Amino acid sequence: MNQIKRVALYCRVSTEEQANEGYSISAQLQVLRQYTQLYGWEIAEEYIDEGRSGKNVKGRPAMRKLVEDVEKDKFQAVIVWKISRLSRNMLDTLKLLDKFEKYRVKFISYSENFDTSTPIGRLVLQLMASIAEMERNTLAENVKLGMKQRALEGYWNGGIVFGYDHSDKKKLVINHKEAEVVKMIFNMYANGKGLRAISNHLNKAGYKTKRDRYFSINGVAQILDNPVYNGKIRWLQFENWDTQRRKGKNPNPIRVEGKHEAIISDELWSIVQARRKSRSFKQRQSNEPFLLSGLLRCPDCGKGMVPSITTRRNKDGEKRKYRYYVCGDFHNKGSVACRSNSVKAYDAEDLVIKRIETFISKKKLYKTLQDLNLQSVNAHSKLNQELEDIEKCLSEIKSIENRYLEAFEKNTLPTQILQDRLQEMSLEKEELEQKKNEIAIQLRSNDSKVIQPELIETLLERFLSIYTKTSRENKKQLLQHLIKQITIKQLKDKSRTINEIELEFDFTEVNISKTFILIHLLYRETDNEHTFSIPASDKELPHYLQQFLPLLMVRFTVMYLSAVF
Repeated sequence: MNQIKRVALYCRVSTEEQANEGYSISAQLQVLRQYTQLYGWEIAEEYIDEGRSGKNVKGRPAMRKLVEDVEKDKFQAVIVWKISRLSRNMLDTLKLLDKFEKYRVKFISYSENFDTSTPIGRLVLQLMASIAEMERNTLAENVKLGMKQRALEGYWNGGIVFGYDHSDKKKLVINHKEAEVVKMIFNMYANGKGLRAISNHLNKAGYKTKRDRYFSINGVAQILDNPVYNGKIRWLQFENWDTQRRKGKNPNPIRVEGKHEAIISDELWSIVQARRKSRSFKQRQSNEPFLLSGLLRCPDCGKGMVPSITTRRNKDGEKRKYRYYVCGDFHNKGSVACRSNSVKAYDAEDLVIKRIETFISKKKLYKTLQDLNLQSVNAHSKLNQELEDIEKCLSEIKSIENRYLEAFEKNTLPTQILQDRLQEMSLEKEELEQKKNEIAIQLRSNDSKVIQPELIETLLERFLSIYTKTSRENKKQLLQHLIKQITIKQLKDKSRTINEIELEFDFTEVNISKTFILIHLLYRETDNEHTFSIPASDKELPHYLQQFLPLLMVRFTVMYLSAVF
């Protein structure tokens, strides 16, 4: 442990642990601070996740920051009170330890004394990580059983519900102001109003949700479908929500009489549910996919545009369906949130392809990539110059330190002045070293290697060739892997059309990055099966990838060529 000078302290406690077992943050910090004083280590930073579960790393901001700082060489060791503070998930624990080992950062557990640099130490750690995961699973199971029992007894298990507030005893209490809005929603729906009409009416009238937002179609639907308003408690509607989301729907959820007061009568509830059930099997309006879903952006609010189908009657009396893209906020929340800003779907889809064709034929592609290459080279040169300047500063600091020491040896510089000046030099040197590491990381993620325009041109020509003869389902998939976003503009006649199309090329990971997948889709289409096959390994590149090797081998960590035309 002699090479350790600066350490990071990590503390975590979940609400249940703090309540049941007394793992307070202050208690952990006190122990770890005393431990660092014992060895004379400097604390670089304290990372604290309070009220956070050890189930995974994703939901812990302090842990994510610690992982980022590991790469910046801010400390030589990470200290925790117990290994379970790091994570209660064995896979996450091992990933974190691999990260520490990669950057030569030691891991120290105050309560469990072992050395992770040895095989036996790593084995012990894996065993303890497994035990910690088992403890978490046991704790989670106990919590689930407790909540299930509460639900069976008719008690609310927590969560925000519009129309109700929580009492000190964790019971639902009617919020009379919001309850009137709930009754309005149910009555409007029972009288024949649709979800969009209801959400539009509420937003125009100035009503807001619990989180002070506009009502959406989905929000209104959730209120109409929630039996809590009829005095019932519903529990375990979905299982394993973290991983399954709505796919984990439970066929037999708990549904019992609640201890709270109902807002909606049994009669009104039955009328609404009967209407909901009769409309839940509405025939799909179109079997043709909308190719630009998720790509178009509203010109007013910047939100995504969503598909919309309108039915109109022609002069001869025949009904005809028209396809549009409209603002997602307008579609879900009404005219209070935004305007429709509708764009004809077929016209927009055709124009996108024509723009790409023009982009290639008029050689705008070459000019765009030449500009990007120049920007990349300039950025790389600037970073190298900054790095060179830092090296000079560090060299000058070293020379100044030597002169101070020589003056001290000649008794021309008092001890106190020497200490003060060396401390100033040390702080300055530390800042420069940190900046040097940051620049080194940027240099690894930026490269001055020239991107060959003819290779991108070949890729786009192949795209157009396949696009014209493939199915609409595959066309949508191809567009999703080529385009980052499309903006809309309004013309003088108040109609709207495509403004800018931003192409995105990402060659960061073989068989994973968007452009790699796009290449496989373009060159490995099976006409008979209408499916695309992607190689399982990148050890033997398919023949069609050989021509793109200059792009695949670039040293960019992330390479996004955004060509706007």
